[in-house]
Amino acid sequence: MKTPVVLAHGMLGLAQAFIQGLKLADYFKGIPEWMRENGCEVIIPQVEGIGANETRAENLKNQINEATNGPVHIIAHSQGGLDSRHMITHLDMAEKVRTLTTIATPHRGSPIADWAISKTQQVGVFKILEWSTMDTQAFKDLRTTECAEFNKKTPDLDSVKYFSVVGEPKREEMLTPLRTFHDIVLEHEGPNDGLVSSQSASWGEDITTWQADHAQQIGWFNEPSFDWRDGWGKILNQLKEMDS
Repeated sequence: MKTPVVLAHGMLGLAQAFIQGLKLADYFKGIPEWMRENGCEVIIPQVEGIGANETRAENLKNQINEATNGPVHIIAHSQGGLDSRHMITHLDMAEKVRTLTTIATPHRGSPIADWAISKTQQVGVFKILEWSTMDTQAFKDLRTTECAEFNKKTPDLDSVKYFSVVGEPKREEMLTPLRTFHDIVLEHEGPNDGLVSSQSASWGEDITTWQADHAQQIGWFNEPSFDWRDGWGKILNQLKEMDS
């Protein structure tokens, strides 16, 4: 592939809740190595694990520009898709980004974020977090109301191609901690990957469905229900066609 591929990670704190001892470099488990073996130049920015979209987008831009002077494709998981959209639209990166493929990005927010913040506010925990050094805006940015406002202010740009992947695994094949969240999202928004509904994750001109939960999409706990190589391979083939 001629054009480098940027892998934009999601909220690391969320992944750490399910994957003990996770390191940032391992967020996309085995995927960067596999991509390089298949002839791709891979760029992996490391933005704040828990940070607001605007903050993460600024750091994403800086690290992409440090890594290459030429154009890039971006494949973004979860919140990484919101960071990328903000960066493209508001930080003068449209000419540098050829495509943005989002995987399970809560473009329209997540009822899990609504539910979690509501519950923590009821017991006063969120107020304690606000007094800490933690960037609590990161959690607010994923609420449905915030994402609706984000979408109004962050239109897609004609020079960039936008694609998306949604997750609709069978409940019994999901990571066990995600099943309760799956039920909450199912009640409010229908089919989902355990955190983000298909309705929220659908974005752009081409939408693909994977039988994978939010962790399986990035290489974790895949066997035997989902082979990430198949899904990611199809994304790369699509990008290669655009490069030819």
